[in-house]
Amino acid sequence: MNKTIISILLITLFIGILSCEKNETVPDVKLKAGNKAPDFTLPDVNGNHVSLADYEGQLVLIEFWASWCSYCQAENPVLVMLHNAYKNKGFEIIGVSLDTQKNEWIEGIAQQNLTYIHVSDLKGFDSPVANMYSVNGIPHMCLIDENGVIILITNSAFDVATKVEQHY
Repeated sequence: MNKTIISILLITLFIGILSCEKNETVPDVKLKAGNKAPDFTLPDVNGNHVSLADYEGQLVLIEFWASWCSYCQAENPVLVMLHNAYKNKGFEIIGVSLDTQKNEWIEGIAQQNLTYIHVSDLKGFDSPVANMYSVNGIPHMCLIDENGVIILITNSAFDVATKVEQHY
């Protein structure tokens, strides 16, 4: 599995895909590793409310992404493989979409075969949850331990994979 992850990431680097960034600056309210992860509740694709607190006691990755973000599309296959490998051990991914159109969000999930939990308020970078997590560009990933503490903030699925593999 590690060779596949490394191959995908090397291809991504050689293609030279740039991250998708917010056009304006947000207040510098930076979360960092060691902070308690702020709880949030957002609707899933069916309108059901999903809270981070629902996954207390599990290792959880919050991935901020959007269907139009090419860098997110390059990182997502690694996250799907990681989720498939560790979901039975208690690892979960919550994809927080920064899309603004529901149909584009749902099509992005289907086209990329994203098999984990998906939520969105369809407010893009204006999402209060994105601001709460200091999201200035996507992908933006926060790995949260079983106690609700942020243990990693990154834009790299490889970094997440390394940390999850070390955890288990």
